[in-house]
Amino acid sequence: MDFRQFRYFVTTAEELHVARAAERLGIAQPALSQQIKSLETQLGTRLFLRTKRRIELTEAGQAFFDEARNVLEHAERATRRARDIGRGEAGRIDIGIVGSAMFDQPFPHLLSAFRKQHPGVHLAMHELPILRQIDAVPQRELDLAVVRAPLPNRLPEGVDHFPLSRQRILAAIPDSHRMASATSISLAELADDDFVSFLDPEGIGLGHDLIDVCRQSGFTPRVTQHVTEVGTMISLIAAGFGVSLLIDILTPIQFPGVRYIPLREEYHSWLIVVHRRFERSATVQSLLDGLRSIARD
Repeated sequence: MDFRQFRYFVTTAEELHVARAAERLGIAQPALSQQIKSLETQLGTRLFLRTKRRIELTEAGQAFFDEARNVLEHAERATRRARDIGRGEAGRIDIGIVGSAMFDQPFPHLLSAFRKQHPGVHLAMHELPILRQIDAVPQRELDLAVVRAPLPNRLPEGVDHFPLSRQRILAAIPDSHRMASATSISLAELADDDFVSFLDPEGIGLGHDLIDVCRQSGFTPRVTQHVTEVGTMISLIAAGFGVSLLIDILTPIQFPGVRYIPLREEYHSWLIVVHRRFERSATVQSLLDGLRSIARD
């Protein structure tokens, strides 16, 4: 018994006329009659009562019709879904992000365009610690992640990455700071200040960038506060707990008591896309292709 026999039977049961059913199916009437007889033989019961002018469903035929129609509907739905997913037109993509990624305008614009072009695809965003995101990609808990460099020296097996964009690093200081009226500052001028930093693992993300660029400027920052959210960092700076380094795309976050001051030195932070090296989902691959198309220095 196969789906073709189900379709032949259901069409005949809907028409209750072999000639019309054969015409709908695009086959010869004798061939359809033979298929129905074969199905009845396999089931060991009659499905139709036949007269010279018409056919009717038997009680067993009616029961089989109800179930067979459901089977066909599920099979057709499964077929459409598999085809849509295979074409990248349906499914779900789980995306890991760091909060600052959504301030890099080409990225959210791409997500918006992708959703319009693929209305059958659900994009689920997950803001998680960087290492948690990286580990989740090969485990298929996430399909890709947009995180801040630097990354760990060794990535999990089967994981790859490419740069998405870079942003310039600037200083964030309280209004009451001695340099608050400056149009630009040298990072070394903050050597004696307390710093607020992101709670990133050693050598990872913007927390590492802060320490690294300070050391390049000749000092090790005195970090007195660690945070996980940019909103918390900015509010602590406004309250006078210290200064910090942020990226220029975050300047739209205006908070009373905080000044963003450009650095005279040029330091940058990179957004990186982490993904599976051999992606088997056409839907995910379509989004990755879009991300590569907007990647820039």
